[in-house]
Amino acid sequence: MSHALEPETISSIWWPDEPRLSPDGRRVVWTAAPLGREGEHAESSLWVADVGGGEAGRRWTRGSEDSCPQWSPDGTRIAFLSDRAERGTAGLHVLDATGGESRPVAVRKRSIAGFAWSPDGARLAFLAPDEPTPDDERRDEERDDADEHGAGWRHHRLWVVPADGGDPVRSWAPERHLVDLAWSPDGRRIALLVQRSPLTEHRLGTDVWVYVVGAGDGVRLAAAHSGSSIGWSGDDTVVWAGDHEPVPQCSGTAWAAAADGGAPRVVGTEVDEECCTIGVHHAPDGTGTLATIADGLDTRLEWLDPATGVRRVAETVGGEVRGVAVVSTSAGPVVAVAALDGGLAGRVLAGRPGDLRTVSDHHLQDGGDGVVLGVAEALVCTASDGTRLDAVVIRPPGGDSGGGGPWPTAVLVHGGPYGRSGRWAHAHPLDWAQLLATRGYAVVMPNYRGSLGRGNAFATAARGTMGSVEWDDVLTTVDAAVAAGIADPDRLGIGGWSQGGFLTAWAVTATDRFRVGVMGAGVSDWGWMAATSDLPDFEAVLGGSRPWDGPGPHRAALGSPLSYAARRTTPLLILHGKEDLRVPYSQAVALHRALVDQPAPLALVGYPREPHAVQERAHQVDLQRRVVEWFDRHVRGLTS
Repeated sequence: MSHALEPETISSIWWPDEPRLSPDGRRVVWTAAPLGREGEHAESSLWVADVGGGEAGRRWTRGSEDSCPQWSPDGTRIAFLSDRAERGTAGLHVLDATGGESRPVAVRKRSIAGFAWSPDGARLAFLAPDEPTPDDERRDEERDDADEHGAGWRHHRLWVVPADGGDPVRSWAPERHLVDLAWSPDGRRIALLVQRSPLTEHRLGTDVWVYVVGAGDGVRLAAAHSGSSIGWSGDDTVVWAGDHEPVPQCSGTAWAAAADGGAPRVVGTEVDEECCTIGVHHAPDGTGTLATIADGLDTRLEWLDPATGVRRVAETVGGEVRGVAVVSTSAGPVVAVAALDGGLAGRVLAGRPGDLRTVSDHHLQDGGDGVVLGVAEALVCTASDGTRLDAVVIRPPGGDSGGGGPWPTAVLVHGGPYGRSGRWAHAHPLDWAQLLATRGYAVVMPNYRGSLGRGNAFATAARGTMGSVEWDDVLTTVDAAVAAGIADPDRLGIGGWSQGGFLTAWAVTATDRFRVGVMGAGVSDWGWMAATSDLPDFEAVLGGSRPWDGPGPHRAALGSPLSYAARRTTPLLILHGKEDLRVPYSQAVALHRALVDQPAPLALVGYPREPHAVQERAHQVDLQRRVVEWFDRHVRGLTS
């Protein structure tokens, strides 16, 4: 007999990330961490496996937060970031590729944010703020720490240190914030992504700069359109991932520009394609560039040729990709992928394109203890205007082949909006699909307008439209699941995190169709999101206006659940981290105040210390148990 998947099991899952291949393509290192944090500080470890298979992946490090592994150009060392010297402060360390103890290369009072090997392996460039001055330390000790906006921002600087250790040299320190770097294959230049300030809200204005090593200054190359994953194609072309448009809420692509200057050009998915580039991955020697492409519910890797713009498929990957690495060897390219698919834990795959094999599944692909997982299936439907909508459904285990529907149903809405629900297990503390499916629920996960995977027009349709087209898409998907005999129209609940939390709040103030709502870190007032979120411009674009756009009426109010609070008759559970900067806790408090005197059941649960994504294991377990309790009580009429 199958058992339900328990919250403790979900929070104990280890997810792999950041795979990196040795230069000869024979070994892969990656990081893995449990979804739930046990203590004050996070823990993640380095794991290593042979690409050829045979011996299972081995855990190499313990007891600290280890991340960002990178092989030295000769393959004899692995550099990585770790807080092993001072918990909570990342330093730069190097480990011999044969094992043994690591040694610190640069350990400072303030964390290092990113690094890159020089092509000759003699040096490491890294990004970090200046160290605190004696006056800074005095002010901290005496709590003389008034924070004037814009004064004393800790911009990341560019530093270079010998790989064998020594004193780091500050190489470039503009009054800007450096966020990513890549050393050119010939060692003459370093490409960087640069923001105005360390504030998250300024990442929308990220630029590409090129620093000539030893020259003492950098040159702005191009606007990066919220860039990430910068790298090189050859010695003269810079490639990065970025948005199609400088305005928030659009689809992603890959860009390239000549390092000596010239207009940037799209080398990934085109603006009129109905798919999206969601990642760019560079061979360290500049000889190959891969892109991760989301196409509806499908995911594939494509080779990019920045010189010609030609793309060709390298590999089709089931599920969702978390990280990719590529190296060029004398026998051809080798690729490694960290992916989430039908099992509980993610897998690391590696090998020649077209022949990727699992090198580690972290020993947890089923639910354990007799737990049988539900299978993620595609559900395709059509909106009233003819737009195709891709969704995912998970029936209760066994229901995919044995019938038995319709079932009590959880409609779970993803965040973003520029995200998607894809074909993977959906076992996560903030994604309750497998948690509920193993308890007898059918789960319906709509990919509404604004989601990734369908191109730029589909993504931008969510600008300034909150509570309209994306909500209609949710209802269309629910209707399709009912028509397919999966969802029981009389036993529906809805829930989600972030944007999914907003759409849950919208649902309970727009209709009485659902028996329960679970609003996780959701928006109740778009105007105040523009005023208080750490991404104000993004939130203003979604909501359609800002509070200071005159006395109103404002478009943001039309799409805010708070405006319609009096209409709520559905039981609602509100879950929110109290230190959330993306969707401030005040969004939950405001809606709770508006609803508290109504007769329908209502609960607000705030989690101390938690940011937008709840991280502490005890909080994650509590949160999941409350979700199950509310769905069971109000959708199925069960009591504990």
